[in-house]
Amino acid sequence: MKKGVHTEVMVLRCMYIEAAAYKIQNENKWVVFLDNEQDTTLVKKILDKCDFHEKYGYKIFTVDADDLSYEVGSKLFEEWLKANDII
Repeated sequence: MKKGVHTEVMVLRCMYIEAAAYKIQNENKWVVFLDNEQDTTLVKKILDKCDFHEKYGYKIFTVDADDLSYEVGSKLFEEWLKANDII
């Protein structure tokens, strides 16, 4: 990622898929990644549309917010999985 240093990390889980949300320092933005070290079989069909970052994994979406609760992050992750016909 080009912008800032990531200061906060939140791990989101849905089924057997895990994502991590990173807060971009000095911005009201979180970037959500699927870790590439996990089994990505369930999401394989969508990964070619996602930017890959060697350090973080696959960038799946961003959230414009200063604060992101686990509950809201998990709901957004679930909505992303549904929108992409993964669940």
